[in-house]
Amino acid sequence: MSFTFVLLLLLLAGIALMGLALSGYGSPDRSHQKPPRLPGHDIQDQQRKRQDPDAR
Repeated sequence: MSFTFVLLLLLLAGIALMGLALSGYGSPDRSHQKPPRLPGHDIQDQQRKRQDPDAR
């Protein structure tokens, strides 16, 4: 086998692996779950409660 043929195969395998990783194939479906809480959201909730204590 020639060196360029091996490089071509490695390139195609790399592209295939990147496509597989970016597609998310095989990863569990978590679309039914709520998104994770990000840092700082509790501060926004506290400010909202101070402005309107009767809300939620």
